[in-house]
Amino acid sequence: MSGWLAGLLALAFFSPLAFIYARAFAGRVQAAAAARGRSAVAVAAPKLIWPLVLGCALALRLGGGDLAEWQEAAASRTLAAALSALWLLGSLAAILFFVTIPFVLGRFLGALLAAMGKFSGERDDPLSFGSRGFKREGSETAGQESARMGFTVAIDGPAAAGKGTIAQRLAAHYGFAYLDTGLLYRAIGRLAAERGLDLDDGEAMGAVARALDPAVLDDGSLRGREAGELASRVAVHAPVRAALTEFQRGFARRPGGAVLDGRDIGTVICPEAEVKIFVSASPEVRARRRTDELLAKGRAVDYGTILQEVRARDERDSGRAAAPLKAAPDAALLDTSELDIEEAFRAACRIVDASPHPRSGA
Repeated sequence: MSGWLAGLLALAFFSPLAFIYARAFAGRVQAAAAARGRSAVAVAAPKLIWPLVLGCALALRLGGGDLAEWQEAAASRTLAAALSALWLLGSLAAILFFVTIPFVLGRFLGALLAAMGKFSGERDDPLSFGSRGFKREGSETAGQESARMGFTVAIDGPAAAGKGTIAQRLAAHYGFAYLDTGLLYRAIGRLAAERGLDLDDGEAMGAVARALDPAVLDDGSLRGREAGELASRVAVHAPVRAALTEFQRGFARRPGGAVLDGRDIGTVICPEAEVKIFVSASPEVRARRRTDELLAKGRAVDYGTILQEVRARDERDSGRAAAPLKAAPDAALLDTSELDIEEAFRAACRIVDASPHPRSGA
């Protein structure tokens, strides 16, 4: 039997194991991409170098060529030495055939699946005999899982209640990563509007969300009032929320701790978060804050108009069918109507410090 025929038979025989490994690899790549705010392709590409080299070495070894002839034909000693090393690596890969084939095939297939957004919930790796592989169901305690995944602070609340500023202050204070989840929806609304799409078309908005490049979140104009109104319109669509849920959950699970603020973090995205805070304030106070903020930026705005917009947005966010704005049953309520930002921040710190869960690095 020729080496190539043996390779094809092995490829067919080990394809099921390679597919299982590919699913796990795709899941880990997407989780890492979500945590780093990068694309799955960018995360997977460096991880394909070693399987590419290993696959080439194995193909070279199974090709049936003569190493001595190749070395004689080499233009330099360096190339001859490289061929020798590749031949040796190929020999080792051939000996470990039952691991090499699933590993190489699984890596490339997993990268493709990750780029397609498939199997984002997978984690267990059948080729790893360490902490991730062949683990019995229920063998990891809740405390171990919490320590491995980090410490999550979920902050929800209506617009202009102060949750964004509080979340940023908490992240800086405790050394956690921070994600303003509202920017995700603002980016989708902005992109859809720029492309002339119907913001009431849920499927079209879902397609925009699935193709969202995290790099667009750096656009400072997304924090403007217009982008906020667009975000509220696209956030009502279930396909949009489904497309962004995994991104947010991946960010929340990152080691070292994370703070996320939005409108459904504690209820939908991270219902198991160690700390949940619902930040609120009266519509009048929030409208005044927004008006003052815009006036400070040189914008000509009317308080009455802003108040009307705040109430209309509250009604949309609270009345939508998909993940309506509401406090989680176990969330700590923080009303900032009578508090300045420093007082609100200290109150939020007291809530975090009162959590019975150990913080990462604490």
